[in-house]
Amino acid sequence: MLDAYRAGWAAFEHALADANPEDPELAGTMVDPELQQVKANMLADQLHGMVGRGTTTLHPKITALSAMSATVVDCAYSTAELVYQATGKPVPPVTPPESDGVTSTLVLSGGSWKVSKQIVTDGQCAPSS
Repeated sequence: MLDAYRAGWAAFEHALADANPEDPELAGTMVDPELQQVKANMLADQLHGMVGRGTTTLHPKITALSAMSATVVDCAYSTAELVYQATGKPVPPVTPPESDGVTSTLVLSGGSWKVSKQIVTDGQCAPSS
């Protein structure tokens, strides 16, 4: 379960590095509605010439688990930022590295766990994380 959660973050960071909404790693780790939301955001970034740089350090915990779904909360430390691909300059507003609250729902899809919904609260860790 936690490996699937981590794989979703890794896929997101991989796709964001060149703002590729069609990166196959996304579909391998996410399902709708999260997959469509991430793709839409990546497409907008791509259209504006923005890519992502930096990393996220995860500290996930499973808070609910059933046969078909799970909830994971995290206090993720992020150094990620959007930059303009042409210049490498940060996209305003520039925020310092911070710990963000993350609440994710994972579902069993095609025999593997995938992220179906994720809420990130910038600068504030999730309850129970």
